[in-house]
Amino acid sequence: MTVSYLFTAIIILLLIAANLVTVVYMHRRAEKLLDSEKQKYDREKKEFLHSTLRPMQEKEEQKFRMAEANLKLLEHQEELKRQKLEMAEANLQLLELKEQVEQEKERSDRLLLNVLPERVANDLKEKGTSIPECFDNVTVFFSDIVNFTKLTSTIDPADVICELSDIFTGFDQIFKRNHCERIKTIGDAYLSVSGMPEPDEKHACNVLKAAFECMVFLEKRNQNHRMKWQMRMGVHSGRVVGGIVGIEKYIYDVFGDTINTAARMEHYSEPDKINVSSETYALASEYFIFKERGSVEVKGKGLITMYFLEGIKQ
Repeated sequence: MTVSYLFTAIIILLLIAANLVTVVYMHRRAEKLLDSEKQKYDREKKEFLHSTLRPMQEKEEQKFRMAEANLKLLEHQEELKRQKLEMAEANLQLLELKEQVEQEKERSDRLLLNVLPERVANDLKEKGTSIPECFDNVTVFFSDIVNFTKLTSTIDPADVICELSDIFTGFDQIFKRNHCERIKTIGDAYLSVSGMPEPDEKHACNVLKAAFECMVFLEKRNQNHRMKWQMRMGVHSGRVVGGIVGIEKYIYDVFGDTINTAARMEHYSEPDKINVSSETYALASEYFIFKERGSVEVKGKGLITMYFLEGIKQ
């Protein structure tokens, strides 16, 4: 019986061991299956993620690259705008500089025309020089104020300058309107010509009409001003040489016997009278009213027939 129990116990132990081995085997097999399923899941998950998320990632990367490209494009556009703005500012500065240069040029041209006839001024600007010329048909006007030295000895010099400036400005406008060229003023003396530097067949008529208008201008001015001025005027026609004198300060001057004779006509005139030579009379007697004075003895010239200009024929 003891053997029987022992045998039974052995059998039971063997069965228990077999069950344990079976359990361990099944457990290990289950673990392997679980690992296999897990690996399969992980692989499928990875493949799923790869197949699903990769395109999304590529899209995001593409969007990022596009965003970077757009940002660079915007930066490039901003740079272009900045460059355009700088160019616009530079062009504006150039335009302002050009305008300043043109204004200075116009100013210098006006100043040049104040001291030189237009054609002579153009020669200087274009060629850098102006050659003296001889003009055969020119009429010259001279005037000065009667008793100027005596009158101005009791007047403030500034007032004298203002008076002369006002009178000569009026003369300038009248002579310019009548196609004459004012050459210069010396103190109270005024010198103007017609027929040079641009030839003009009406040179005698131009000067006589301007002289008559100047006398009328002075008479009207005397009616409205405290200071009353009288003038002697002289006119002569003939050949004149004109040219620039000096290189530091340009002065356009006129020379010749015609200038001297015109000065004599003024000297031998009378207050508020326009004294005219026979040469000018011959050129303009058809258009103006003259009063013959007869022959007057002129120093250095002998007898010269003179006329007073009385008016303009209608």
